[in-house]
Amino acid sequence: MKKDILFLCQFFYPEYNSSATLPFDTAKYLAEHGFSVGALCGYPKEYNNDCNVPMKEIKDGVDIQRIKYIQLKRGSKIGRLINYFSFTFKAMLHIGKLKNYKSVIVYSNPPILPLVAVMANVLFKTKIVFVSYDVYPEVAYASKTLNPGSLISKVMNKLNHQLFKRVAKVISLTDEMKDFLLENRKELTEDKVVTIPNWAHEKIIVPSKEAYDRFGYNENQFIVSYFGNMGTCQDMETLMEAVEKLRNDENIKFLFVGHGNKVDSIREKIRKDQLKNIQLLDFLTGKDFEQAVAISSCCVVSLEKGLKGTCAPSKYYSYLQGGKPILGIVEEGSYLEEEITKEKLGYVTYNQNSDLLVKHIKHMSENKSECLEIGKRVTQVYMNNYDIEICLNKYVRIIELV
Repeated sequence: MKKDILFLCQFFYPEYNSSATLPFDTAKYLAEHGFSVGALCGYPKEYNNDCNVPMKEIKDGVDIQRIKYIQLKRGSKIGRLINYFSFTFKAMLHIGKLKNYKSVIVYSNPPILPLVAVMANVLFKTKIVFVSYDVYPEVAYASKTLNPGSLISKVMNKLNHQLFKRVAKVISLTDEMKDFLLENRKELTEDKVVTIPNWAHEKIIVPSKEAYDRFGYNENQFIVSYFGNMGTCQDMETLMEAVEKLRNDENIKFLFVGHGNKVDSIREKIRKDQLKNIQLLDFLTGKDFEQAVAISSCCVVSLEKGLKGTCAPSKYYSYLQGGKPILGIVEEGSYLEEEITKEKLGYVTYNQNSDLLVKHIKHMSENKSECLEIGKRVTQVYMNNYDIEICLNKYVRIIELV
């Protein structure tokens, strides 16, 4: 008798990045609702504090099997490619495990991993549910990390053709991404694509003196925070220009928390220009992250131009859950611009317009009562649209129908 669903992903429990916590949340929820659930995932390294993680375990009803693979630093393109191919190759060696499941949920990261699901569909008729966190190879084209005529690009296009003609369901994170997929993946029909956004699950805490002291701020300062990846897809340049232009304003401070291939250049700019109004910290988890969000006066979500429809920043949902006014550095016409503007969640700046960003930050810092009202709307939007129960119930309905 086949089990119901296998999660196939590079990151999983006990790793603490969103690429691990979101699949594990989903797996747990499905197990709680009576499905037999397994996971085939990578052995944790970079996003894990536990040195004694077993190769196999059952956690919250999820039967987890982990794979050891080459894990180089993700800051370089070569390192990421080696990691992707190494994990996918090792997962292929375990393809027999997929024979025991009716369906597989596979994620777009790493982008070649769906090859394993396609092979399982060919060999065992395993149904495929594909979760599109990013749309490859277009997101790589837009971020200029991949050339359209390259060998990897050709491989990705052939893989996509095989994947999308076989999927039972595709999960897009936004309606904008759904429209992009339907327009650019001719194998898909509208009934196969379902929008399920990401969610957040940190505890919401009231900012305390301990939290301000922890990060070296005080409650009278206006703290502009950025959390998450600072990589190729994020417009950090516009944000850093605003930091520089506000360097002499003692009331406004910046807090950057996360990782990515732009971190080193940001750190160097802070050192070279002697910017005293910004802190740059590594990835935070648990109470540390919750405290950092709590003391933030507003939070920044940023995407480079040309990425519309191809990706969705996961930390946006943490900002909403935390009730924080949003500053968006986005492309004109994007879903982020539409939602932030329509719901009055904060203010929007287009790419390369740091002057407008500075204007928005100054306005918010001088109108804190307005920020409190924005925060109430932000919380309501999260509860109405992105609460974890709302999103996970959609996954239950999909698995019931597959």
